[in-house]
Amino acid sequence: MPTEKLDRRIIGVWRLSALVNLVLWPLLLIVPLALISFSLTGSHEYGDQQAAWALGLMTLGLVVGTVVAMIICVFVVPALRWRRFSYQVGEEEIDIATGIIWHKRIIIPLIRIQNVDTLQGPLLRMRGLKRLTVATAAGEHAIPGLAAEAADALRDKVAVLARIVQEDV
Repeated sequence: MPTEKLDRRIIGVWRLSALVNLVLWPLLLIVPLALISFSLTGSHEYGDQQAAWALGLMTLGLVVGTVVAMIICVFVVPALRWRRFSYQVGEEEIDIATGIIWHKRIIIPLIRIQNVDTLQGPLLRMRGLKRLTVATAAGEHAIPGLAAEAADALRDKVAVLARIVQEDV
């Protein structure tokens, strides 16, 4: 199994990303449902009152579901994800192991690498992290949370190793 771990600061990035998603998207559903429900509660017609109750219960269900999802996705999953992610760059391959429920292990031969890249979005930049992406003909694979300097050094190392392996063939 690979032995290298991601920078622990990636847990904070994953938590913030999950929090933003779990606040933004449910609000787009909950706010309209609540507004419609409140507008119907003032009506004296029986059908409107039933619809108001139904929408109120749906809104409550969404709020409860969002809170439960927030607890799981913000506090539990990022730490488990960090614990299960490991990688290692060898002389002939990159080995990546990941997965909380479904464990996945990817071995990328250096000879197959077409491109190696680093990426730094706003959340990663706030924490001084970068994402290393390795592209092959089969797709892209990423090491998501490396210190910026370590990611740049690893990118350069992989590029040199890939070039050496390809020259040897």
